[in-house]
Amino acid sequence: MAQRFGSLRVYFPNLVFKIIPDVRLSKNQAAFRVPLNVNKLDIKDYLTHIYNVNVTDVRTAVFQGKLTVNRFTGQKERTSRTKKAIVTTKEEFEYPQEANVDQDFGGMEVQYEQMRRANKLKGWRIRPSQEMAGLRRKLQAKHEQDKK
Repeated sequence: MAQRFGSLRVYFPNLVFKIIPDVRLSKNQAAFRVPLNVNKLDIKDYLTHIYNVNVTDVRTAVFQGKLTVNRFTGQKERTSRTKKAIVTTKEEFEYPQEANVDQDFGGMEVQYEQMRRANKLKGWRIRPSQEMAGLRRKLQAKHEQDKK
């Protein structure tokens, strides 16, 4: 019998865990900002199955929103509540490296778009400068490398 792929349904969680750097924690602990509807078992299960982290302990705390004054009405309002989870692992936790925005998130495309807008404001047509033409060539070369 031929093996059939795609017969099992795989569900990926729609959760966002934000790492919070905290110098007060020990080397085998990490702090996360998690959604309010997630409990300790969900946090442990998520980190174990998605990221293969051996979690030993999870502590959570829900913080009230900050009190602010609406400048239009003068009424006091609260921002939304947040939940913080402190996770203890068996091995030492290493924070991921910070992302380089220019390289990792299309910084060259942003530069190109800014230059295009600036040139568009100068007149009715886009007048490509030498710098802009060089940036366009770099972008095209990068996209060709990505396709390969």
